[in-house]
Amino acid sequence: MTLPPLSESQIRQHASAESFARGISYYQRGAVGPLTLRGDLLQAEVEGSEYEPYRVTVSLDTGGVRAADCTCPYDWGGWCKHIVAILLAYVHAAPDEVEVRPPLADLLAGLDRGQLEALLLHLAAQDSNLAERIDALIAAPPPATDSPSILSTSAGTRRRTAVDATSFRQQIRRIFRAERPDDYMAYASILANMEPLIAQIRSFLDDDAQSALPLLETLTEEYGDSWVDYDDSDGELGGFFDELGTLWAEALLGTNPKQAELKRWRERLEGWAAAAEEYGCEGLNIALQAADEGWSAPWVDAAILGEVLPGTRRINGYADELLAIRLQILERSGRIQEALNLAAAAGMHREQSLLLLRLGRVAEAVELGRGQFSAAEEAFALAQALREHGDLERALMIGEHGLSLGGARPSIYGQEQARARLAAWLVDLAEGQGRVDLALRAGAEALKLAPELGLYRRLAELAGAHPELVEGGWPTLREWLLAALRANKSWMASGRIDIFLHEGLIDDAIAVLGDYPGGGDLARVMDAATATRPDWVITAATASAAAIIDAGKAQYYDSAIDWLRRARATYQAAGRPQEWQTYLQGLRAQHGRKYKLMGLLDQLERARG
Repeated sequence: MTLPPLSESQIRQHASAESFARGISYYQRGAVGPLTLRGDLLQAEVEGSEYEPYRVTVSLDTGGVRAADCTCPYDWGGWCKHIVAILLAYVHAAPDEVEVRPPLADLLAGLDRGQLEALLLHLAAQDSNLAERIDALIAAPPPATDSPSILSTSAGTRRRTAVDATSFRQQIRRIFRAERPDDYMAYASILANMEPLIAQIRSFLDDDAQSALPLLETLTEEYGDSWVDYDDSDGELGGFFDELGTLWAEALLGTNPKQAELKRWRERLEGWAAAAEEYGCEGLNIALQAADEGWSAPWVDAAILGEVLPGTRRINGYADELLAIRLQILERSGRIQEALNLAAAAGMHREQSLLLLRLGRVAEAVELGRGQFSAAEEAFALAQALREHGDLERALMIGEHGLSLGGARPSIYGQEQARARLAAWLVDLAEGQGRVDLALRAGAEALKLAPELGLYRRLAELAGAHPELVEGGWPTLREWLLAALRANKSWMASGRIDIFLHEGLIDDAIAVLGDYPGGGDLARVMDAATATRPDWVITAATASAAAIIDAGKAQYYDSAIDWLRRARATYQAAGRPQEWQTYLQGLRAQHGRKYKLMGLLDQLERARG
């Protein structure tokens, strides 16, 4: 496979400004270890803050970077600094600085049966779990049940002992006891500390749903008794019942309990749901519907068998959510054809196309997508899956088709963001496939919907390299994009501000801020405008400080001083220090009794030199 050259603008497009800047620093100081290219996998280690270096793996294809993964805990969107550092090293590496090794498939192809057996036995001796994994992979699929509505209680191996619900209960109680009920921010700590418990329950749902039930029972019982004692002004604690309800639905459908047990769980859920509904929380209702329907609804039974009963599907309540859960369970159980039947009967075209792809029926999946998709999200999912399967040509075809579609989400904003994600993803793939015209069109569409500086710079690079594809070249495209950004009135201002500041268009950046700018955006524009728009900076900075000071909230005075520090610096840069002193004297006269503020102002003045 011939891999395309990468560029810094491509890397910028997929990383935040901070990650890119830190990635450059890591690369320049030599933190990147030797680069290894094995087929389409680029691997290397990067020395970071931990003793052990981070391991980065990048999957490449003719469309650029297909996927990138790092062992670091970064989870803030885009590529982490370690991925950036390795890709920069790859971009700037001389041919002999990348060690090229044969793909694993090529290495194994040269071995005979005896050598393969010896290799596997040697590896199994080094890894005690490998034999079990091999056994699970080559085992025959479970036989189909007589009735499609009767599922095994687990896709994995059942526990021989009961889970320790008592210890689980104690953990939940400690989480609540650690917080003060009157603390407005207590909800954040409570929900963050619940995440490991939720992860534990989900691990059981994947392999042993029956064991998840007592843990869910304990969590719902303890949470229902405790959450009402804490400040929930923003509704975050009440919203947790939505996650609980989905977990219950997955557990009940995953275990398919006998009627007596299902009745018991139904009664327990009714009590918890009624208590939660007193506070306006209806998240457990999906669990009640799952308990009512199970797998026994006639249309579900018929659909799984590949039959269609017109007019029998219940389009009510949580029907779509429960259908998605049923599909996951069928897939997890290895019953792909039955999942396909259910998706087809339910009109779930995205899921149906992905299942067709799993069965190797690629042409059918593509035909379904081109004929039935109505939302960009659907096309994006199939296009990504096709690329993972190595079918870049059809991935590009479906992706381009998706640009003409709207979004499945009800809001205009949701539709636009779905199309923006697809369009931005298409840029590298289209260029790598020789469709620079599509790359430019997709990039312009993405930038119009979700402005981002990295993508803007990427388009400048593409248009500059291919002026024949844009009438008037980059200058014309630049003016069109800037006009689109000026017309963009969405509340997401940061991307537009970054681009306007990059182009030195201070007035445009100021206009984007609007009447209620975010603190970070306002500060960035102030720093850029100090030399050319001092009066605006001074007015904005002093107004921001006054809003805090006039409210009399001493805990935020540090932020007010930060704004005043910018105002003072701008007065001085403009050669107007006396005006700053006049403003400061008026501030002291007005708020002289705010002793904490006076002390901070004294510190500000002492630090002037």
